[in-house]
Parts: sequence; structure tokens; C-alpha cells
Amino acid sequence: MTTRSSRRTRRVTAAMFSFALVAAACGSSDDGGDDTDTTEASDDTAAEASDDAVAEGDDTDTTEAADAEATDDTAAADGGDEAAEPAGEATGEPIKIGVQNLEGDPAGSFPEYSVAVQAAADYINAELGGLGGRPIEIELCKSIVAPDDSQRCANELSADGIELALSTLNFFGNHFSIYQGSDIPVVVGTPLTIADFTSEGVYSVGAGGGCLGVHTGLIEFATNQLEELEGIDVETVSVPWADTPPGVVCYNDLEAKPLDVLNGTEPGDSARAGEKPELTHIGIPIAPASPDVTPQATEVLENDPDVIVYSAQGSDCWNFLDALGRLGWTAEETPLVLSSSCTDFEAMRAAGELAEGVYLVGSSSGMLSPLDSLEGKRLDEATVYQEKGAEYGMSEDDIFKTFASAGFSAMMNIWQFAQEVDGEVTGQSIADALAATDGTADTFGSTPLDCAGAPEPYVSVCNASVGANVWDGEKLELVIDEFSGLDLVAGTELRPGG
Repeated sequence: MTTRSSRRTRRVTAAMFSFALVAAACGSSDDGGDDTDTTEASDDTAAEASDDAVAEGDDTDTTEAADAEATDDTAAADGGDEAAEPAGEATGEPIKIGVQNLEGDPAGSFPEYSVAVQAAADYINAELGGLGGRPIEIELCKSIVAPDDSQRCANELSADGIELALSTLNFFGNHFSIYQGSDIPVVVGTPLTIADFTSEGVYSVGAGGGCLGVHTGLIEFATNQLEELEGIDVETVSVPWADTPPGVVCYNDLEAKPLDVLNGTEPGDSARAGEKPELTHIGIPIAPASPDVTPQATEVLENDPDVIVYSAQGSDCWNFLDALGRLGWTAEETPLVLSSSCTDFEAMRAAGELAEGVYLVGSSSGMLSPLDSLEGKRLDEATVYQEKGAEYGMSEDDIFKTFASAGFSAMMNIWQFAQEVDGEVTGQSIADALAATDGTADTFGSTPLDCAGAPEPYVSVCNASVGANVWDGEKLELVIDEFSGLDLVAGTELRPGG
């Protein structure tokens, strides 16, 4: 296999800009939100389940078409004429991709993930030529939140003759050994567990790096960038966290541990190790869907924190905010930094002035953002996602959910890296192309993947870059485009807790 990054990038760019012209002519876009990631994730943890989304129509303006036309001309002048031609419908031998997703369980159900994966596959098959001419055939296995059922799905999909598995989000990570035993590579859309981060033959492509990228990014932002933005010296941090199996791991390994690296009580290779010897922190578990979190909010504030960091599902984030507000908290007095899984535009607007000034950290792709708030690559990708998602069967409600955007992006990443393959496209050749990524090639809905550069012991994570936004009462304003907290856990021992 040889790689052809420049050719693939031109082809991806041409496909997106060609669609942007059509979208601008139709003149519609949507503004809505759910709990991202999601901004994305993020993804981010299994506790970060989606709430219902609200979408508001907003017309695009014709400057988008002019911008797209100009960029398309540039791609053509750069040798992209052939790439700009529509690939058309895939007609070759189908390639089976197994999708393992949590559905139908109150402890974790994400049907929008499956819907988005299928929509992206249908779009790729109908318009982008499939994977090397091979139409994608999705084999979906729905599982509940139980270790045995996780393995059941892996066994069933392996027996179905799939060439590649897509694990959406999984609470246990006990399915990877089954796929490994059948020589089936696995792409993870939303990495949550230690296994998602450390397993051979697994490629965690989720924008923002799932828990690993977002939670370390929360700590990096709260203890570094925030100090410059707010003019404060952070020495005390309160960390409420989602009390679920993945939440335990994400808190202990990716929030408490990097804070201890910063104060020097945990050894690590970070350039910032021991930078804040006076830093103290407390963690406060919060069970999902708790009706009253006043006791936890009280404990958070009694710690007299310089900053509060929290990652959970959208409804839990804003329930917590309400409890803080009733206790007299304001963002101006004590900054609140949430993960992008908390993004729920309806809840944020309903919170009124209390939510103004709250920061959200996660994938910076903007897939759920209003199209008129984006530009460049982000606009092109969000346009493809929002418009093609709707065209190929996604409801407006599903489109504006973080995990739906993660599913669509994961499939588009698989398609993009199939373009890297010389010769027959197979599940393994796509995995080889992913393994070779070095942070230089564009990636749909994400910063460039760097699977080859994943640090020990987190060898499976291909992307850990995040961005930071602040809520101004009506919309999210980008304050930092791209940064990473991955260095904070480099060279550390795993600390899953539990």
C-alpha cells in the first residue's frame, strides 16, 4: 500500500465544495443542539448521552457559493480537475462493516449513532463511489449495557464476515479481543475506556479523542489557557464527575491524574510536570439523571475553587448549573468549564444570564453549529453533514445530536482513508492507511489524525486535539481554535480507579 495524501485531500475538498455550491443554491441551514460533542464529542463519555435537540432554520447566503466556487477553482488549478468529478454510485462487490451500538437500554441508548452511520454509508455509496468502488453494507448489532451482550455482538458480527468493525461507544472494551481473534480491525467512534485507548488493532478516530482528548483538554484549559483569558492563578479545582463505569475511568485517569502531574505528586513526562506544586483538587461524583444535585453543588463551592470542571450528559450539566445558581454562584466569580458533551442549545438559552460566560471544551469541528457561524473547512464539512444527513434519512432532531455527528464523521473518515489505498480496498488496507496517519492529512469533522504518533500507553488514540468556546447567551464563540492536554498524561501509569 502506498499513501497519496495530496490526491485524497484534493478529492475530499472537491467533493465538499461541489456540494457547498448546491447547498448555497438551495439556501437553507439549521441551528440546533444537543449534548456535545461531541461542538462535538466529543465525544465524550458514555455518561455524555444525548438529550433532545432543537433546530432553528437559518438561510445561508450566496457568499458561501462564491467562496466554494473560488476554492474549487483553486483545487482544479492545483491538479484537482479529475478529483472534482463526481464519483457516482458504487457498483462493485460490497464491503461489510459491522457496527456495534448501544440501543434500547435506559443505562445507555444512542440510536442516533446508528442512523447517522447508515446515512453516511448511503451517501458514500450513492455519490462518492463507495470504498474503492465497493458499496458499504452495514451490519448493525444493537447491544444493551452488559458485558456479556458486548461480547455477543462482537461474536455475531465476526461470524457475519465483516471486514471492519465500527464500535460506536462501549462501556467495557471486552469486545476487542474477539475481533482481534478474527483479524478484524476496529474503528472506535467515541473512545471511552482504557481498552479504547490502549488496544492493538484499534483506531480511535473520534473527533477530540473522546475521553482522552476532551478530559485532558479540560484540565489543560482550566490550568493554563484559562489563566490567561481570565487573569487568574488557578490553585484550587473542583471536579464533579459522572458516576458511571466510564466516568470513573475518565475522572481518575484523565482528570485527577493530570492534576496530580501538575502538582508533582504523580510522575510523568509532561513538560508541565510539577509546574503547580500548590495545586489542590477534589472530585465529587454525580449519578446521571439525579433530580437534585444541590448537595454536590454545595460541596463543589465549599472547596472555594478557582475553577470548576465538569463533563456529563447535557441535561445533567444544566441541572448542575441550576443548582450552582441557586447557591449564589456566577461564572464571573468562578469560571465553569464544561465538556462539549454538555452542549444543549435549548437548555443553554433557557438558563439565561446564568449560563453566559460558561466555557465548553471539545472537538472544534462545529458540526452542529449554525452554518452562517462557520467558514472554510468547518463550513464545508458541517454543510455536508447537515444537508446530506437530512437527504439520506436523518431527522432534524437526530442531526443535532453529538453522537450522530460522531457516527457520520467516523464513516466519512473510513471513506477518506479508503482513498489512500492502491489496489483493492479491504478492511485491513483501510486500517493500514489509518495506522500510517501522521497528523498531516485533512480529516472530515476533525483535526488531522495521527495514529502513528499516539503516545504510550495510549497507542490507539488517533486524535486528541480540542478547542474551547464560550457561551455568550445566544451562541458559542470560539476562544481557542486548537490545543491538546495529551502531554499531561504522557509517560504516566494507567490509573483507571474503580
